[in-house]
Amino acid sequence: MNDLPERRSYQVFENWIQAMGAAWEGRDADRFAQLFTENAHYYWTPFQEVLEGRGQIADAVEKAVTGQRDVQFRYDVIDWSDRAGTAHWRCTFNRENGDQVIVDGMLRAILNEDGLCEEFREWWHSNESK
Repeated sequence: MNDLPERRSYQVFENWIQAMGAAWEGRDADRFAQLFTENAHYYWTPFQEVLEGRGQIADAVEKAVTGQRDVQFRYDVIDWSDRAGTAHWRCTFNRENGDQVIVDGMLRAILNEDGLCEEFREWWHSNESK
């Protein structure tokens, strides 16, 4: 049995999620948005309107990271296939006022053949301490 395609798909997903985390840690909304296709669908939560395309994704990420400091992103890949991956992630950061925030979540990303995300869904909870 040849597991090369499976390893390749895992590596593509891992490269993508590492780049996503690096963009978040760098608070770089444009770099974050470049990980998505031009017409990607991003579901920030199951209850918010879907973000469509890089422009809306970049705008939402820019608003989210404003005021975040000392961002640290970690993840564990849970499942992957030829085009999709699922991961458990955790992010910590400090607000400008010094409050610490911990965000813990799950994500599912469907990537195209170029390694860009076509559809992204995440579910998360946060805890803020003073």
